[in-house]
Amino acid sequence: MIRITELRLPISHPPEALEEAILKRLQIKPADLLRTEVFKRSYDARKNVALAFIYTVDLSIKDEEKVLKQFSNDVHIRPSPDTSYHFVANASQLKTQAFERPVVIGFGPCGIFAALLLAQMGFKPIVLERGKPVRERTQDTWGLWRKNVLNPESNVQFGEGGAGTFSDGKLYSQIKDPKFYGRKVISEFIKAGAPEEIRYVAKPHIGTFRLVGVVEKMRQEIIRLGGEIRFTQKVIGFDIADEQIKAVKIEGHPDLPANHVILALGHSARDTFKALHEAGVYMEAKPFSVGFRIEHPQSLIDKARLG
Repeated sequence: MIRITELRLPISHPPEALEEAILKRLQIKPADLLRTEVFKRSYDARKNVALAFIYTVDLSIKDEEKVLKQFSNDVHIRPSPDTSYHFVANASQLKTQAFERPVVIGFGPCGIFAALLLAQMGFKPIVLERGKPVRERTQDTWGLWRKNVLNPESNVQFGEGGAGTFSDGKLYSQIKDPKFYGRKVISEFIKAGAPEEIRYVAKPHIGTFRLVGVVEKMRQEIIRLGGEIRFTQKVIGFDIADEQIKAVKIEGHPDLPANHVILALGHSARDTFKALHEAGVYMEAKPFSVGFRIEHPQSLIDKARLG
């Protein structure tokens, strides 16, 4: 495929204008254009410049080699990079090795994708989440906000989806993503019901109210692939011997044998961090950052940015 970057079109352009611009840019006929995929669409809202969309598009055309040779000196026309995700292993290739099913502790963004990728590779992970499924958790969270009733294990921090479930669904921009891992994340969100446009808009956004359904569908996909999600199972300790994990201790449940564990704890499970420290697991503090939020009317922002 061929990638064209910096393809500029007016904000109000009709749908067919993009294809027309591609044909003109490459000097080819409509019959030569086999497939078009928008990789990215951003705005150019600089001062003294007419507001415009800036497209990056990937194309499949007839005789790509000829076109690439024709535009060999044009930095904005190049072969498309490989943005597909390549799995690092497959369980079917490791059947001769004895190992327990991998355990993922926590079912926020990190835990969801860790479990999903393990399931897609055939490893049938077991997920331990101290909180509740997302809809039950939502009720508990609103119970705190509206009635001041706190469930310490089911709230804005703990439960399916993690803290991000209640923070309106803004996504990583993918600016610094040389291996295109973000494309894998985006594609899984879309499969689970997120809007198709998050694949190419410059600042992708799912939205708080849509996130609940997306998270549920991702959980269902993990289960369909053989994974298991165990809610209200709080990890309270670890059995470690000879620098190897042997089992995970769960409050009110038998120990779970494990020799591969992914810790997807977030930053609020201080009791679990304490248990890890007591078990001799090396840890270091992450940098501490503080931010704040300023809200303005959309009309004010539009006037400042667009005039």
